Amino acid sequence: MDQTPPYIIAFAYLGFAVTLIAFMPIYTKKLKITYIIPLLLLGMILYLSGAPLPWPNPAWEFETGKIVAEVIVIISLMTAGLKIGTTYTWKDWKKPLSLIAITMPLCMIAIFLISYYILQLNGPVSLLLAAVLAPTDPVLASDIQLEEHQDEKKRNTGLRYTLTGEAGINDGVAFPFVFLAILWSQTTSFSSIDLGHFVWYYIIYKLAVGAIIGAIIGFIYSYFIHKHDEESTSKILGGFIAVALTFFSYGIAEVAHTYGFISVFTTGIFIQFYQANRAEDRVESKMLEFVEETEKMLVVLWAIFFGGSLLSGILTYTDWKGILFSLVIVLVLRPVFGYVAMLTTNFSTAKKWAISFFGVRGIGSFFYLSFALLNGNFEDFTQLFGIVSYVVLFSIVIHGLTSLRVIEYFNSQDPTQAKPISDHFKK
Repeated sequence: MDQTPPYIIAFAYLGFAVTLIAFMPIYTKKLKITYIIPLLLLGMILYLSGAPLPWPNPAWEFETGKIVAEVIVIISLMTAGLKIGTTYTWKDWKKPLSLIAITMPLCMIAIFLISYYILQLNGPVSLLLAAVLAPTDPVLASDIQLEEHQDEKKRNTGLRYTLTGEAGINDGVAFPFVFLAILWSQTTSFSSIDLGHFVWYYIIYKLAVGAIIGAIIGFIYSYFIHKHDEESTSKILGGFIAVALTFFSYGIAEVAHTYGFISVFTTGIFIQFYQANRAEDRVESKMLEFVEETEKMLVVLWAIFFGGSLLSGILTYTDWKGILFSLVIVLVLRPVFGYVAMLTTNFSTAKKWAISFFGVRGIGSFFYLSFALLNGNFEDFTQLFGIVSYVVLFSIVIHGLTSLRVIEYFNSQDPTQAKPISDHFKK
Protein backbone atom coordinates (compact mmCIF):
# COMPACT_ATOMS: atom_id res chain seq x y z
CA MET A 1 0.00 0.00 0.00
CA ASP A 2 2.93 2.38 0.67
CA GLN A 3 4.44 1.92 -2.78
CA THR A 4 4.22 5.05 -4.89
CA PRO A 5 2.56 4.48 -8.30
CA PRO A 6 4.94 5.08 -11.22
CA TYR A 7 2.72 7.77 -12.71
CA ILE A 8 3.02 9.85 -9.52
CA ILE A 9 6.80 9.67 -9.82
CA ALA A 10 6.44 10.66 -13.48
CA PHE A 11 4.40 13.70 -12.40
CA ALA A 12 7.24 14.75 -10.13
CA TYR A 13 9.88 14.35 -12.85
CA LEU A 14 7.85 16.25 -15.44
CA GLY A 15 6.86 18.97 -12.97
CA PHE A 16 10.48 19.52 -12.08
CA ALA A 17 11.48 19.63 -15.74
CA VAL A 18 8.77 22.13 -16.69
CA THR A 19 9.65 24.29 -13.68
CA LEU A 20 13.18 24.62 -15.03
CA ILE A 21 11.92 26.50 -18.06
CA ALA A 22 11.22 29.53 -15.86
CA PHE A 23 14.92 29.80 -15.02
CA MET A 24 16.76 28.11 -17.85
CA PRO A 25 16.52 30.86 -20.52
CA ILE A 26 18.12 33.34 -18.11
CA TYR A 27 21.25 31.24 -17.71
CA THR A 28 21.43 29.86 -21.23
CA LYS A 29 21.39 33.39 -22.65
CA LYS A 30 24.34 34.22 -20.42
CA LEU A 31 26.10 31.21 -21.93
CA LYS A 32 24.85 32.30 -25.37
CA ILE A 33 23.18 28.99 -26.11
CA THR A 34 19.52 28.13 -26.68
CA TYR A 35 17.63 26.45 -23.86
CA ILE A 36 16.86 23.35 -25.97
CA ILE A 37 20.42 22.05 -25.56
CA PRO A 38 20.33 21.60 -21.76
CA LEU A 39 16.82 20.16 -22.07
CA LEU A 40 18.17 17.45 -24.35
CA LEU A 41 20.86 16.69 -21.77
CA LEU A 42 18.23 16.60 -19.04
CA GLY A 43 16.23 14.12 -21.09
CA MET A 44 19.28 11.92 -21.47
CA ILE A 45 19.95 12.05 -17.73
CA LEU A 46 16.35 11.18 -16.88
CA TYR A 47 16.42 8.31 -19.37
CA LEU A 48 19.67 6.90 -17.96
CA SER A 49 18.35 7.26 -14.41
CA GLY A 50 15.37 5.10 -15.28
CA ALA A 51 12.70 7.77 -14.80
CA PRO A 52 9.30 6.07 -15.29
CA LEU A 53 8.24 8.17 -18.24
CA PRO A 54 6.61 7.00 -21.51
CA TRP A 55 9.91 6.99 -23.39
CA PRO A 56 9.96 6.42 -27.16
CA ASN A 57 11.33 2.95 -27.79
CA PRO A 58 13.21 4.21 -29.72
CA ALA A 59 10.42 6.11 -31.49
CA TRP A 60 6.79 6.54 -30.54
CA GLU A 61 4.07 4.73 -32.42
CA PHE A 62 3.33 6.62 -35.64
CA GLU A 63 -0.07 7.89 -34.43
CA THR A 64 1.30 9.05 -31.08
CA GLY A 65 4.31 10.71 -32.68
CA LYS A 66 2.10 12.45 -35.21
CA ILE A 67 -0.32 13.88 -32.67
CA VAL A 68 2.39 15.08 -30.27
CA ALA A 69 4.30 16.87 -33.02
CA GLU A 70 1.08 18.14 -34.61
CA VAL A 71 -0.09 19.94 -31.46
CA ILE A 72 3.28 21.57 -30.85
CA VAL A 73 3.63 22.76 -34.44
CA ILE A 74 0.19 24.35 -34.70
CA ILE A 75 0.68 26.19 -31.40
CA SER A 76 3.99 27.49 -32.72
CA LEU A 77 2.40 28.56 -36.02
CA MET A 78 -0.22 30.58 -34.15
CA THR A 79 2.59 32.26 -32.22
CA ALA A 80 4.38 33.16 -35.45
CA GLY A 81 1.22 34.54 -37.03
CA LEU A 82 0.39 36.68 -33.99
CA LYS A 83 3.86 38.19 -33.99
CA ILE A 84 3.81 39.10 -37.68
CA GLY A 85 0.31 40.57 -37.93
CA THR A 86 -1.01 42.43 -40.96
CA THR A 87 1.31 45.44 -41.12
CA TYR A 88 3.89 43.99 -43.52
CA THR A 89 3.84 44.96 -47.19
CA TRP A 90 4.39 42.81 -50.27
CA LYS A 91 7.95 44.14 -50.40
CA ASP A 92 8.51 42.72 -46.91
CA TRP A 93 6.87 39.39 -47.68
CA LYS A 94 9.11 38.86 -50.71
CA LYS A 95 12.01 38.15 -48.35
CA PRO A 96 10.64 34.99 -46.67
CA LEU A 97 8.81 34.01 -49.84
CA SER A 98 12.12 33.90 -51.72
CA LEU A 99 13.24 31.19 -49.29
CA ILE A 100 10.03 29.29 -50.01
CA ALA A 101 10.21 29.66 -53.80
CA ILE A 102 13.95 29.14 -54.26
CA THR A 103 15.62 27.53 -51.24
CA MET A 104 13.04 24.88 -50.38
CA PRO A 105 12.71 23.41 -53.92
CA LEU A 106 16.50 23.37 -54.38
CA CYS A 107 16.95 21.62 -51.02
CA MET A 108 14.30 19.08 -51.91
CA ILE A 109 15.89 18.29 -55.27
CA ALA A 110 19.35 17.91 -53.72
CA ILE A 111 18.10 15.72 -50.85
CA PHE A 112 16.15 13.52 -53.24
CA LEU A 113 19.09 13.02 -55.61
CA ILE A 114 21.53 12.22 -52.81
CA SER A 115 19.05 9.88 -51.12
CA TYR A 116 18.24 8.04 -54.33
CA TYR A 117 21.64 7.80 -56.00
CA ILE A 118 24.08 7.75 -53.08
CA LEU A 119 22.14 6.33 -50.13
CA GLN A 120 20.33 3.97 -52.50
CA LEU A 121 16.91 4.60 -50.99
CA ASN A 122 13.91 3.81 -53.17
CA GLY A 123 12.06 6.58 -55.00
CA PRO A 124 9.08 7.15 -52.68
CA VAL A 125 11.27 7.06 -49.57
CA SER A 126 13.79 9.46 -51.14
CA LEU A 127 11.02 11.90 -52.01
CA LEU A 128 9.54 11.58 -48.53
CA LEU A 129 12.90 12.37 -46.95
CA ALA A 130 13.24 15.42 -49.19
CA ALA A 131 9.76 16.65 -48.24
CA VAL A 132 10.28 15.94 -44.53
CA LEU A 133 13.59 17.81 -44.29
CA ALA A 134 12.85 20.69 -46.68
CA PRO A 135 10.89 23.01 -44.36
CA THR A 136 12.39 24.91 -41.46
CA ASP A 137 10.85 24.47 -38.04
CA PRO A 138 8.76 27.20 -36.35
CA VAL A 139 9.23 25.60 -32.94
CA LEU A 140 12.93 25.08 -32.32
CA ALA A 141 13.84 28.28 -34.20
CA SER A 142 11.89 30.50 -31.78
CA ASP A 143 15.06 31.98 -30.27
CA ILE A 144 15.97 33.62 -33.58
CA GLN A 145 12.48 34.63 -34.62
CA LEU A 146 10.36 37.66 -33.76
CA GLU A 147 9.93 38.13 -30.04
CA GLU A 148 6.83 40.30 -30.00
CA HIS A 149 3.98 41.54 -32.15
CA GLN A 150 5.04 43.95 -34.89
CA ASP A 151 3.14 47.15 -35.75
CA GLU A 152 3.55 50.11 -38.08
CA LYS A 153 5.72 52.03 -35.64
CA LYS A 154 8.01 49.16 -34.72
CA ARG A 155 8.61 46.54 -37.36
CA ASN A 156 11.47 44.12 -37.78
CA THR A 157 12.09 43.53 -41.47
CA GLY A 158 15.43 41.78 -41.06
CA LEU A 159 16.70 38.41 -39.94
CA ARG A 160 14.09 37.67 -37.30
CA TYR A 161 11.16 38.60 -39.51
CA THR A 162 12.49 36.68 -42.52
CA LEU A 163 13.00 33.48 -40.52
CA THR A 164 9.63 33.81 -38.77
CA GLY A 165 7.80 34.31 -42.05
CA GLU A 166 9.62 31.41 -43.69
CA ALA A 167 8.88 29.01 -40.84
CA GLY A 168 5.23 30.03 -40.78
CA ILE A 169 4.70 29.49 -44.48
CA ASN A 170 6.82 26.50 -45.37
CA ASP A 171 5.27 24.05 -42.93
CA GLY A 172 2.15 24.23 -45.08
CA VAL A 173 3.88 24.50 -48.44
CA ALA A 174 5.90 21.31 -47.84
CA PHE A 175 2.77 19.24 -47.32
CA PRO A 176 1.94 18.71 -51.03
CA PHE A 177 5.27 16.96 -51.53
CA VAL A 178 4.64 14.69 -48.55
CA PHE A 179 1.39 13.72 -50.27
CA LEU A 180 3.25 13.23 -53.55
CA ALA A 181 5.55 10.76 -51.81
CA ILE A 182 2.50 9.00 -50.32
CA LEU A 183 0.85 8.75 -53.75
CA TRP A 184 4.06 7.37 -55.23
CA SER A 185 4.27 4.75 -52.49
CA GLN A 186 0.75 3.58 -53.36
CA THR A 187 1.44 3.10 -57.09
CA THR A 188 3.71 0.90 -59.14
CA SER A 189 5.58 3.83 -60.69
CA PHE A 190 5.75 7.61 -60.55
CA SER A 191 4.23 7.85 -64.03
CA SER A 192 1.04 6.30 -62.64
CA ILE A 193 0.33 9.41 -60.54
CA ASP A 194 -2.25 11.81 -61.95
CA LEU A 195 -0.09 14.94 -61.78
CA GLY A 196 -2.88 17.19 -63.00
CA HIS A 197 -5.06 16.17 -60.09
CA PHE A 198 -2.08 16.46 -57.75
CA VAL A 199 -1.36 20.06 -58.78
CA TRP A 200 -5.01 21.12 -58.67
CA TYR A 201 -6.04 19.40 -55.44
CA TYR A 202 -2.94 18.98 -53.30
CA ILE A 203 -1.24 22.25 -54.22
CA ILE A 204 -3.78 24.82 -55.41
CA TYR A 205 -6.95 23.84 -53.55
CA LYS A 206 -5.48 22.71 -50.25
CA LEU A 207 -3.05 25.64 -49.94
CA ALA A 208 -5.33 28.40 -51.18
CA VAL A 209 -8.49 27.36 -49.35
CA GLY A 210 -6.55 26.59 -46.18
CA ALA A 211 -5.05 30.09 -46.21
CA ILE A 212 -8.47 31.65 -46.91
CA ILE A 213 -10.17 29.73 -44.10
CA GLY A 214 -7.55 30.88 -41.63
CA ALA A 215 -7.73 34.48 -42.83
CA ILE A 216 -11.53 34.52 -42.52
CA ILE A 217 -11.45 33.12 -38.99
CA GLY A 218 -8.83 35.64 -37.90
CA PHE A 219 -10.62 38.53 -39.62
CA ILE A 220 -14.02 37.70 -38.09
CA TYR A 221 -12.50 37.42 -34.63
CA SER A 222 -10.69 40.72 -35.06
CA TYR A 223 -13.87 42.38 -36.31
CA PHE A 224 -15.98 41.32 -33.34
CA ILE A 225 -13.31 42.37 -30.87
CA HIS A 226 -13.13 45.71 -32.66
CA LYS A 227 -16.88 46.20 -32.15
CA HIS A 228 -16.67 45.92 -28.36
CA ASP A 229 -15.69 48.69 -26.01
CA GLU A 230 -12.46 48.54 -24.03
CA GLU A 231 -14.08 47.18 -20.86
CA SER A 232 -15.86 44.38 -22.71
CA THR A 233 -12.76 43.58 -24.72
CA SER A 234 -10.67 43.12 -21.59
CA LYS A 235 -13.18 40.53 -20.37
CA ILE A 236 -13.24 38.68 -23.67
CA LEU A 237 -9.52 38.53 -24.25
CA GLY A 238 -8.37 35.71 -22.05
CA GLY A 239 -4.98 34.39 -23.04
CA PHE A 240 -6.41 30.92 -23.66
CA ILE A 241 -8.37 32.22 -26.68
CA ALA A 242 -5.28 31.96 -28.89
CA VAL A 243 -5.01 28.24 -28.15
CA ALA A 244 -8.75 27.82 -28.71
CA LEU A 245 -8.54 29.60 -32.07
CA THR A 246 -5.54 27.46 -32.98
CA PHE A 247 -7.50 24.23 -32.61
CA PHE A 248 -10.64 25.71 -34.15
CA SER A 249 -8.81 26.97 -37.24
CA TYR A 250 -6.85 23.75 -37.62
CA GLY A 251 -9.93 21.59 -37.20
CA ILE A 252 -12.09 23.54 -39.67
CA ALA A 253 -9.31 23.53 -42.28
CA GLU A 254 -8.74 19.79 -41.93
CA VAL A 255 -12.47 19.06 -42.12
CA ALA A 256 -12.48 21.01 -45.40
CA HIS A 257 -9.60 18.77 -46.58
CA THR A 258 -7.13 21.65 -46.71
CA TYR A 259 -3.84 22.26 -44.91
CA GLY A 260 -4.46 23.14 -41.27
CA PHE A 261 -0.90 24.40 -40.80
CA ILE A 262 -1.31 27.25 -43.26
CA SER A 263 -4.78 28.00 -41.87
CA VAL A 264 -3.51 28.42 -38.31
CA PHE A 265 -0.71 30.71 -39.49
CA THR A 266 -3.05 32.99 -41.43
CA THR A 267 -5.50 33.01 -38.52
CA GLY A 268 -2.74 34.34 -36.27
CA ILE A 269 -1.88 37.00 -38.83
CA PHE A 270 -5.44 38.24 -39.40
CA ILE A 271 -6.36 38.30 -35.73
CA GLN A 272 -4.48 41.62 -35.80
CA PHE A 273 -6.40 43.05 -38.77
CA TYR A 274 -8.41 45.74 -36.98
CA GLN A 275 -5.98 46.24 -34.13
CA ALA A 276 -2.79 46.61 -36.15
CA ASN A 277 -2.53 50.38 -35.81
CA ARG A 278 -4.47 50.96 -32.60
CA ALA A 279 -2.14 50.43 -29.67
CA GLU A 280 -4.90 50.94 -27.12
CA ASP A 281 -6.94 47.92 -28.21
CA ARG A 282 -4.52 45.50 -29.82
CA VAL A 283 -5.42 41.95 -28.93
CA GLU A 284 -2.04 40.31 -29.01
CA SER A 285 -0.60 40.91 -25.54
CA LYS A 286 -2.47 38.36 -23.42
CA MET A 287 -2.97 35.99 -26.32
CA LEU A 288 0.66 36.00 -27.38
CA GLU A 289 1.95 35.61 -23.86
CA PHE A 290 -0.33 32.65 -23.14
CA VAL A 291 0.30 30.83 -26.41
CA GLU A 292 4.07 31.33 -26.04
CA GLU A 293 4.00 29.84 -22.55
CA THR A 294 1.95 26.91 -23.83
CA GLU A 295 4.43 26.38 -26.65
CA LYS A 296 7.40 26.47 -24.28
CA MET A 297 5.86 23.90 -21.96
CA LEU A 298 5.19 21.53 -24.85
CA VAL A 299 8.70 22.05 -26.24
CA VAL A 300 10.20 21.24 -22.84
CA LEU A 301 8.38 17.92 -22.77
CA TRP A 302 9.26 17.11 -26.38
CA ALA A 303 12.95 17.95 -25.90
CA ILE A 304 13.16 15.72 -22.83
CA PHE A 305 11.60 12.77 -24.64
CA PHE A 306 13.75 13.39 -27.71
CA GLY A 307 16.83 13.35 -25.48
CA GLY A 308 15.75 9.94 -24.18
CA SER A 309 15.03 8.74 -27.70
CA LEU A 310 18.58 9.58 -28.77
CA LEU A 311 19.91 7.13 -26.19
CA SER A 312 17.30 4.43 -26.77
CA GLY A 313 18.62 3.49 -30.20
CA ILE A 314 17.06 5.77 -32.81
CA LEU A 315 20.48 7.01 -33.94
CA THR A 316 21.48 3.45 -34.85
CA TYR A 317 18.90 3.39 -37.64
CA THR A 318 21.39 4.83 -40.13
CA ASP A 319 25.08 4.38 -40.92
CA TRP A 320 28.01 6.75 -41.41
CA LYS A 321 26.72 7.82 -44.82
CA GLY A 322 23.42 8.88 -43.26
CA ILE A 323 25.28 10.78 -40.54
CA LEU A 324 27.47 12.58 -43.07
CA PHE A 325 24.44 13.33 -45.21
CA SER A 326 22.70 14.86 -42.18
CA LEU A 327 25.64 17.19 -41.62
CA VAL A 328 25.67 18.16 -45.29
CA ILE A 329 22.00 19.15 -45.10
CA VAL A 330 22.60 21.41 -42.10
CA LEU A 331 26.01 22.85 -43.02
CA VAL A 332 26.00 22.89 -46.82
CA LEU A 333 22.66 22.51 -48.59
CA ARG A 334 20.56 24.93 -46.58
CA PRO A 335 23.25 27.65 -46.28
CA VAL A 336 24.17 27.56 -49.98
CA PHE A 337 20.63 27.42 -51.34
CA GLY A 338 19.47 29.91 -48.73
CA TYR A 339 22.10 32.35 -49.90
CA VAL A 340 20.91 31.96 -53.49
CA ALA A 341 17.45 33.09 -52.35
CA MET A 342 18.85 35.96 -50.30
CA LEU A 343 20.56 37.35 -53.39
CA THR A 344 17.13 38.75 -54.23
CA THR A 345 17.23 40.98 -51.11
CA ASN A 346 19.22 44.06 -50.17
CA PHE A 347 20.60 42.59 -46.95
CA SER A 348 24.32 42.81 -46.26
CA THR A 349 26.40 39.80 -47.25
CA ALA A 350 26.84 38.83 -43.61
CA LYS A 351 23.11 38.94 -42.91
CA LYS A 352 22.36 36.98 -46.09
CA TRP A 353 24.64 34.21 -44.89
CA ALA A 354 23.17 34.35 -41.38
CA ILE A 355 19.61 33.94 -42.64
CA SER A 356 20.76 31.19 -44.97
CA PHE A 357 22.58 29.35 -42.21
CA PHE A 358 19.74 29.30 -39.68
CA GLY A 359 17.45 26.88 -41.45
CA VAL A 360 16.54 25.08 -38.25
CA ARG A 361 15.05 21.59 -38.62
CA GLY A 362 12.93 20.14 -35.86
CA ILE A 363 9.60 18.86 -34.64
CA GLY A 364 7.71 19.42 -37.89
CA SER A 365 9.93 16.88 -39.64
CA PHE A 366 8.80 14.17 -37.22
CA PHE A 367 5.17 15.09 -37.83
CA TYR A 368 5.53 14.76 -41.59
CA LEU A 369 7.40 11.49 -41.24
CA SER A 370 4.80 9.95 -38.94
CA PHE A 371 1.92 11.25 -41.07
CA ALA A 372 3.37 9.79 -44.26
CA LEU A 373 4.14 6.40 -42.75
CA LEU A 374 0.61 6.19 -41.39
CA ASN A 375 -0.97 6.96 -44.75
CA GLY A 376 1.46 5.52 -47.30
CA ASN A 377 2.82 2.13 -48.28
CA PHE A 378 6.52 2.80 -47.89
CA GLU A 379 9.14 0.08 -47.87
CA ASP A 380 12.61 0.13 -46.30
CA PHE A 381 11.93 3.39 -44.50
CA THR A 382 13.65 2.61 -41.19
CA GLN A 383 16.75 4.61 -42.08
CA LEU A 384 14.63 7.78 -42.27
CA PHE A 385 14.22 7.85 -38.49
CA GLY A 386 17.98 7.85 -38.03
CA ILE A 387 18.66 10.52 -40.66
CA VAL A 388 15.87 12.82 -39.47
CA SER A 389 17.00 12.41 -35.85
CA TYR A 390 20.59 13.26 -36.75
CA VAL A 391 19.51 16.30 -38.79
CA VAL A 392 17.39 17.60 -35.90
CA LEU A 393 20.15 16.84 -33.37
CA PHE A 394 22.82 18.59 -35.45
CA SER A 395 20.49 21.52 -36.01
CA ILE A 396 19.73 21.87 -32.30
CA VAL A 397 23.40 21.73 -31.32
CA ILE A 398 24.97 23.74 -34.16
CA HIS A 399 22.30 26.42 -34.38
CA GLY A 400 21.83 26.40 -30.62
CA LEU A 401 25.50 27.16 -30.02
CA THR A 402 25.74 29.87 -32.66
CA SER A 403 22.42 31.73 -32.99
CA LEU A 404 22.70 34.06 -30.00
CA ARG A 405 26.32 34.82 -30.84
CA VAL A 406 25.34 35.79 -34.36
CA ILE A 407 22.63 38.05 -32.97
CA GLU A 408 25.17 39.75 -30.73
CA TYR A 409 27.51 40.19 -33.67
CA PHE A 410 24.94 42.03 -35.74
CA ASN A 411 23.96 44.07 -32.72
CA SER A 412 27.56 45.18 -32.24
CA GLN A 413 27.72 46.31 -35.87
CA ASP A 414 24.84 48.73 -35.31
CA PRO A 415 25.16 50.80 -32.11
CA THR A 416 21.57 51.99 -32.47
CA GLN A 417 20.51 48.40 -31.94
CA ALA A 418 22.57 47.90 -28.79
CA LYS A 419 19.84 46.37 -26.67
CA PRO A 420 19.72 43.28 -24.47
CA ILE A 421 20.10 40.01 -26.29
CA SER A 422 16.38 39.43 -25.94
CA ASP A 423 15.56 42.42 -28.17
CA HIS A 424 17.44 42.39 -31.46
CA PHE A 425 16.94 43.02 -35.12
CA LYS A 426 14.30 45.70 -34.81
CA LYS A 427 15.67 47.24 -37.93
